[in-house]
Amino acid sequence: MRAAIVAIPLLALVAPLAIAGSPSDVRIDIRSDVVRKIRLHEEAFHASGDHGPQIPGAQADEVMANDLDASAVFTVTRGWNGLQPIEVQAIVGGEWNVSNGQIKLTGQVWDFPARHAILSREYKGPIADWRSVVHRFADDVVLQFTGEAGVAGTRIAFVGRQGNSGKELYVMDADGARIQPMTADKSIALSPSWAPDGSLILFTSYREGHGPRLYVTPANHGPIYLISGRPGNNTSASYSPDGREIACTLSQDGNPEIYVLDARGGSPHRLTDNRGIDTSPVWSPTGREIAFTSDRSGSPQVYVMDRDGGNVRRLTFDASYTDSPAWSPKGDQIAFVSRTSDGFEIDVCKADGSQLRHVVTGGSNENPHWSPDGRHLVFASNRDGAYGVYVTDLDDQPPRRIPTGGVVASSPAWSPRANENRAAGSADRSP
Repeated sequence: MRAAIVAIPLLALVAPLAIAGSPSDVRIDIRSDVVRKIRLHEEAFHASGDHGPQIPGAQADEVMANDLDASAVFTVTRGWNGLQPIEVQAIVGGEWNVSNGQIKLTGQVWDFPARHAILSREYKGPIADWRSVVHRFADDVVLQFTGEAGVAGTRIAFVGRQGNSGKELYVMDADGARIQPMTADKSIALSPSWAPDGSLILFTSYREGHGPRLYVTPANHGPIYLISGRPGNNTSASYSPDGREIACTLSQDGNPEIYVLDARGGSPHRLTDNRGIDTSPVWSPTGREIAFTSDRSGSPQVYVMDRDGGNVRRLTFDASYTDSPAWSPKGDQIAFVSRTSDGFEIDVCKADGSQLRHVVTGGSNENPHWSPDGRHLVFASNRDGAYGVYVTDLDDQPPRRIPTGGVVASSPAWSPRANENRAAGSADRSP
């Protein structure tokens, strides 16, 4: 169901071969509806330099294999035991060098069986941040074969609960590692949303005993700033693609309506005006349209309007209750939840409402958000009992659960890639 990857023998792709230079030298085609993954084999990284427990060794090999396998581009094997791999199209490996607390990874990709170099590149960083070094290499391997970087180096924000301590804002790596609490309010946090450059996270909170207000916090920790504390509800906020505006739901006039604020929370401009409840606004990638939920027709449904509030049209008709629209980064699809007798499923349709398909069923599945490459959806589900964070590759395979260290997790939101879509003048957006 996702954009398909048509595997082509690498020898046909790598003439002439290039080393460490142009990620455009080796590509795969993404055109048909038949999915066939590239078969890669991972060799263990060789270690050099300082030796000892500071070298992650097998952990790095495992992280690399998981990154590639979770990319939805590759089928990954490991461990030859002296036997030649079968039907492998490329080999991935490299060398660690650790010196004075710094790590250098020389990551390499070779075609098979000729072992001509396809990619050779160095990655450096502090040994304490070795995971990021591996993620960068994995994302470049995806880039080499598809023309678009992977998402192993991204992060996921979510709302988590441990015991009865309230719902706090958390951030973790896309594979579930390095979970960090961002708040400790012993209150209720809701609906995290990333700034387009990944530097800030918007969220709703009842902190300090107030009703729902909008706040923002630096994604790498720091002060929490109030964005909107207007009378009534201040909820469901999301940044515009250029980071200069925020769409949200305010009930300052008595009824929940969609507003646009500037990035500091000022200059409110009302977009909707009807007796129904309008909520969950999300921008299209171009910033020219906004999808949202409204019950103006009698039950909650997904609608789309122009960024000025005009040209409102209903998107969903096939379910009695739909909510939580999420616009794909390519702009061609919108994901949302549909109520069923057992809870909620996740559906995807074209941006005009056509070609509806069910992508996640079973249990109750909520709050879908796209990965920045558009190959995955992250969502919350209770399919295994307590709510947790799951990812689907839109391929009819069961979704995989992202470990959250025992934290009951909901409302996940996928970050952009580092330094991606950085708006001009983004420094002006800090509160």
